[in-house]
Amino acid sequence: MQFASWRWNRIIAFFGGAGLLVLVPWSGLSPALPEWAVDVFLSVPFGLCVYGFTEQPRKVILLIPVGTALGIGTLALYRASGFGLF
Repeated sequence: MQFASWRWNRIIAFFGGAGLLVLVPWSGLSPALPEWAVDVFLSVPFGLCVYGFTEQPRKVILLIPVGTALGIGTLALYRASGFGLF
């Protein structure tokens, strides 16, 4: 396998996502932010790691962190509204 034929964008995305998954909790931002905000921020590095592992195009992989962030944000708004179903 030729060195130039490697998919550097996927390799960099994986290592960047893995680094951010370690760096965000270690940075000390977690106590300063609400729990839901940390979960939303961590969906981005998770999406980068998935992009690095799979052969799916970026548009498909982009749906994972965006959907996760919207779902967590919706759940946080629902819990803050005062309804007690969950």
